[in-house]
Amino acid sequence: MQKSPNKTKVVIDTNILLSAAIKPNSTAAKALYKAVTECDIFISQATFGELAEVIQRNKFDPYFTNTEYTRLEFLTRFFALCIQVSITQPITDCIDPKDNKFLEVAIASGASILVSGDKKHLLSMNPYHGVQIITAAAFLAESATS
Repeated sequence: MQKSPNKTKVVIDTNILLSAAIKPNSTAAKALYKAVTECDIFISQATFGELAEVIQRNKFDPYFTNTEYTRLEFLTRFFALCIQVSITQPITDCIDPKDNKFLEVAIASGASILVSGDKKHLLSMNPYHGVQIITAAAFLAESATS
């Protein structure tokens, strides 16, 4: 996917994407749909790799039986809708080192929004160097008014 000049640049945390994949009517799924239709979504090799690893965990098996699409289809469709960036500036500011990769994508892409459900680590850093770190519900509310 190629970026559009006037679209909002967004990064979406794995917890939101996973919630969207397993709960199609959830706030996370609605936020993902809004991001797909109205924004440019950015990923890195590391953020997509984390999603691909986490979605394969056995505890999510019950959510992918008798569903419209498989984990692989979700990953394939999501990847096709994203713009991959290379990380040029390592970030170590988050208390949880595993979350730095999302900050790195936001900074590398020039994103204005990072959507996350991680209250303890990422959401508590809002704003981060000009990037709004907000919940899926806040993203839905904000994009509805812009």
